[in-house]
Amino acid sequence: MPTSSDDREKAAPQSWTPAVLVLVASALFGYLVLPYWSGSRIPQSALVGQVAPDFSLPIFHGSDAGSRIKLSALRGNVVVLDFWASWCRPCAVQTGILTDLVPRHARDVVFVGVNTADNPERAREFAERAQLPYVAVLDSGEVADAYGASSLPTLVIIDPQGRVVSAASRVMSAAELEAAISQAANSQAASAEPTESPPG
Repeated sequence: MPTSSDDREKAAPQSWTPAVLVLVASALFGYLVLPYWSGSRIPQSALVGQVAPDFSLPIFHGSDAGSRIKLSALRGNVVVLDFWASWCRPCAVQTGILTDLVPRHARDVVFVGVNTADNPERAREFAERAQLPYVAVLDSGEVADAYGASSLPTLVIIDPQGRVVSAASRVMSAAELEAAISQAANSQAASAEPTESPPG
């Protein structure tokens, strides 16, 4: 039996309802569930909980360019290592996030950009153009290998005792970085607490 134009107009909005519901459900799943679900499938770095591999690398941006920075000399501070390259687009995103965080942690965190697998001149140009507010050092690849930074960016957070608290080969959000920095700082506080001697 043929339908009138009025019947078709009434049916049209109802046919859109399932599609809209599917889109809304997909968006909610993507924003609320997927980050936790996908994150749990990323294997934890074997470095977490271990003493961070020491290194001494030449500074090419910030501080005393031409001098070197030695990781073990930074003990007593929370350290954030950012392994990056000028050709890496996600690295530029991570750089922006770190740049916003630096002023909040000027006194309690040392940020070090570890440039690897890159052309030194392009690395310098990038650092100057981005106005990196932290020291950047040049790595020939050995340090990146020691930290398992096979993909960029890789972020490593180290506690004041020199132990790796977090290591992630992806862009870390400001919230994730803040949480890892807080965890590293709290590990210092926990180790500083006096322990009770056993009754004797």
